[in-house]
Amino acid sequence: MKIAMIFSTALLMMTLSANITRAQEEPAKPLTLEEAVSLARSHNRDLKQAGIEIHKQQEAFSEAKTQLYPRFDTYFLASELLTPLDFTIKSGTFGSFPATGPIPAKDSKVHTPARPVAITSVTATQPLTQLLRIDLSIKQQKLGVELSQQSYFVHEQDLVNEIRRGYYAILQSQSEIESQRALLTYLEELQQLSGRRLQQQAVLKADSLRIAAQRSKASYQLTVIQDALADQKEALNRLLGRDLHTEFAVETLPASLAEESSLQQARAFAIEKRAEIKTETLKKEKAALETKIERTRYIPDISIQANYLTAPNITFLPQNLGAVGVLVTWQPWDWGQKRHNIAQKLDAEKQAQLSIDSVREQVVQEVDSSFRRLREARELLLAAQAARDAEAEKLRNEMDDYSHQTILLSDLLQQHSAVASAEDQYRQGVLAFWKARADFERALGEE
Repeated sequence: MKIAMIFSTALLMMTLSANITRAQEEPAKPLTLEEAVSLARSHNRDLKQAGIEIHKQQEAFSEAKTQLYPRFDTYFLASELLTPLDFTIKSGTFGSFPATGPIPAKDSKVHTPARPVAITSVTATQPLTQLLRIDLSIKQQKLGVELSQQSYFVHEQDLVNEIRRGYYAILQSQSEIESQRALLTYLEELQQLSGRRLQQQAVLKADSLRIAAQRSKASYQLTVIQDALADQKEALNRLLGRDLHTEFAVETLPASLAEESSLQQARAFAIEKRAEIKTETLKKEKAALETKIERTRYIPDISIQANYLTAPNITFLPQNLGAVGVLVTWQPWDWGQKRHNIAQKLDAEKQAQLSIDSVREQVVQEVDSSFRRLREARELLLAAQAARDAEAEKLRNEMDDYSHQTILLSDLLQQHSAVASAEDQYRQGVLAFWKARADFERALGEE
């Protein structure tokens, strides 16, 4: 009966949750899936870059609004004359009158010595008709902010999906390690038992060597799984934006399988929530604004402009000069340039609408496919669980038969291999289900 007790202990260890470690080891800090997602949203470097892009677009939006206000241009020139500036105004240049005679009465010389001079000009321009185009440009830049936000949401959804898949992979590896350790314990006890029976000539030497070989193989497999787990933890730590060597253990997921919504509900939810569809809709709105902006170029640019000029130390120029007026800029004949540009913008609007339809169909197709994969994974998991339970029960029976020496050790080892295979298929089924669940949630656009 001793070997039956050994098997019962080993089977119990194989079904323990993945985050429970052996008593002699110091347990690692537990990390829930919700905590992992929260850490990634706060510290993931790629997601932070997407957040910075939002801030850049917000600053560009604020910059666009400054074009509504008057523009001030200043010009300042400071230099020193290399040669004097001399001018001669001839007698009578400004006319000759009976009462005064010629003006000036005689030739006049204007002399500016070679000395430092400065010219300062200040111009203030307030756009008028351009305000319509500026307002449309501001709206367009606001759409740029919203586009960057939708891009952030896409990055966030991809990150959460990657976190979930990595978390589930670690959970499986932890489960495999516990199962492999239980297998090693079982094989060690079985090797000791077969060694005693070999001395009693109750088993063949080949069977004893076969057990030793399986124990060595199990030890190698344990090393491989532990190394894979270390790689997976480093990858998850990188996604979480923390030190690669931070030790942690993931927690067991609920044993019950969450029910997915109906396919029709999933499609409607995804169309409403997916950031890709919102992004393409914003691109269409942006294209429409570009068309409107191009149409405003038929309107002349009219601005109010004020100028002030001062040129001290130059004798022949006024010291201060100011003026206020209207500045009109217009290109009445452009050989059809505006018309062709508008045609291009209209084509861009049509392309944007086609992109919306294409992305919407792609989202629906992705939801349908992930829904089917999730349904298949659920059925496969249930089948793998039933097969595992059946093989485990059969092994219990054969362990009892072996304890009564009614079957050979080779038969017992063969059945143990079948149990190990069924257990591995069950773990693969669990991982496949939760990965399919993560892909389905990503297809829905859930945060």
